[in-house]
This record gives sequence, structure tokens and C-alpha cells, in this order.
Amino acid sequence: MHYPVAWGLSKLDKRLNLPGLIVGSFIPDIEVPILIIFFNGVLPDHLIMHSLIGALTIGTIISTLITVMVYPILTSLFFSLDKVKIKEVCRLTPALVLSCMLGNVFHILLDIPMHPFNFVLWPLVDPYSIVGILVLVFAVDGNISLGFLIARILNFVFMSLFMFAIIIKSRKNLWEQILIGK
Repeated sequence: MHYPVAWGLSKLDKRLNLPGLIVGSFIPDIEVPILIIFFNGVLPDHLIMHSLIGALTIGTIISTLITVMVYPILTSLFFSLDKVKIKEVCRLTPALVLSCMLGNVFHILLDIPMHPFNFVLWPLVDPYSIVGILVLVFAVDGNISLGFLIARILNFVFMSLFMFAIIIKSRKNLWEQILIGK
């Protein structure tokens, strides 16, 4: 549900690269299935990729590589978009790298209010000492798990409405507007 933020950033500043923002906004979550599969219950499902250090370094590098090398192939294959046009939009530029970095950082910023622990300032601050404000607000009788559930549901509803509005606005050339911003 991080796509609407990427799309919104691309509309706020036309110099930003939408594919870079999209990929960057999803990359921190690549660690989630890996951590669940290999460390289910032993480690939390958010670690270094959900820290500013991880987002600004590893996340930006992975996002940039995927945007340049994989994104054009997948979007042209699955959405029948012009591969040449996508490759041009996804070529390596400072704007693309900045967009990938911003996508990662805004992913983390969006996660902060709705998670019961946040690695955002790791290793400087204990992740369990930063509880998202929405989790605390909705933690009925101090039940952090319930607060987390309600915060996730609210985020899902809000982002779904935002996504629906984007789709309605982008009806003409839907996939091209949603995936490459042109």
C-alpha cells in the first residue's frame, strides 16, 4: 500500500522519477518474507531495510538496480507497455537514484505511525522504544496488538481510497500513467 505515496511525490515534484519512487517504496518490504520464512518468530519482520541507514544505503542500491534492470522488462511484459519508452524513463540518472532513495525513506516514514516497533533510528535507538502513534492511540486497554491491527486496517482503507482516486484520475492510458508517469 505504499504506491500512493510514490505517486503523490511524483506529482509534487515533476523532476522525480515515478518508477524509482515506486520500486523504492516497495524495497524495504523485501526483507519481510525472508525474515518470516527463515526466522519466523525469532526475529521481528522489520530490520535493517526499515532503518534510515538501510534505506539510504542498501535500499537505494537495490532499488536503483531493480528500476534500471528489472522494472522495464516486467512492466513491458505484464502491461504491454513500450519497452523502449520504459527503458528511457528508467535509465540511470541522479534523479532516478534520488527517487529510489526517497521511495525507501517515505516507506519507512509511512510505517512509523502504524507499527509497534520501528527500526527507523537503528542502531542508535532501541526499535522497541519507538511505538507508532496510531498503535498507541488505538491500543484499547493497552493492547498493542489490537492497536497495531486497527492502525493497519486504517492505513489499508486510506491507501485503498487514495489508490482508487489515482485510478479514476488516470483512466486514459491507465498503465502508462500509473507505472511510468507519462
